[in-house]
Amino acid sequence: FVHQALLCMVATSRSYIYMQSPYLIPDASMLQTLRCAALRGVDVRIMVPRRPDKGYMVQWASHSYFQTLLDSGVRLFLYTKGYMHAKTAVCDDSLATVGSTNIDIRSFEIDPEVNTFFIHEDTALRLRDIFLSDQEDCVEVDAARWEQRPARQKFVEALARLFAPLL
Repeated sequence: FVHQALLCMVATSRSYIYMQSPYLIPDASMLQTLRCAALRGVDVRIMVPRRPDKGYMVQWASHSYFQTLLDSGVRLFLYTKGYMHAKTAVCDDSLATVGSTNIDIRSFEIDPEVNTFFIHEDTALRLRDIFLSDQEDCVEVDAARWEQRPARQKFVEALARLFAPLL
């Protein structure tokens, strides 16, 4: 249910959708929905931690999705002030969610997760402000520079992506 609700949030967003997650390993439907939202002009921003908490395999798999998202206009932010464990999404100053669901295949398909959804302007605005405040402690991933990373790094990320459903 949470997966479908998040897909609906992204798909129906008109102005913006801001998401925070410690893990970014989207399934095909989430990846496509995020890309479509950005391509139709929605301000899509995703914040993930700069440093992993579970080793580098998860981070490499996550990074393997960056170029596709960046090419679609999704803005990616790496949180630098410690480890970020927030799992939030806020959309168009009216809808927000907080819970245990990551933007990853395990949360969508395997792990039992729970989120609270708020259709409440004050809550949505508060979560938007928290996101924007946290964004000040981030480095934005530059699409042109990301594309120029070494071929060895791209290979490692592609290899890690093969294991994404297990991470």
